[in-house]
Amino acid sequence: MTLYWRLFNFIVRRIMSVAFAVGGLIMAVASFPYILPGGTIDIDGVPSDDLVFRWTAFMLPLIIAAFGVALYRAKPFNPPWRSV
Repeated sequence: MTLYWRLFNFIVRRIMSVAFAVGGLIMAVASFPYILPGGTIDIDGVPSDDLVFRWTAFMLPLIIAAFGVALYRAKPFNPPWRSV
């Protein structure tokens, strides 16, 4: 495996995945008050209590965090080599 693919695997599997997981969890914690009763979220500068927007603002960061965990657990990518 070349240095490029080793570096690619390290960056994606160890740096990007941790950034996605930690960033997603931080954003989910920050948006947790949106789903509590009486919580509102600003949409175009206007407070809204629409449940769809509130739950989307909370669930999307959790999906991003799950993607980060999946990247961390992924096998290293090793492209098939063909002789030309």
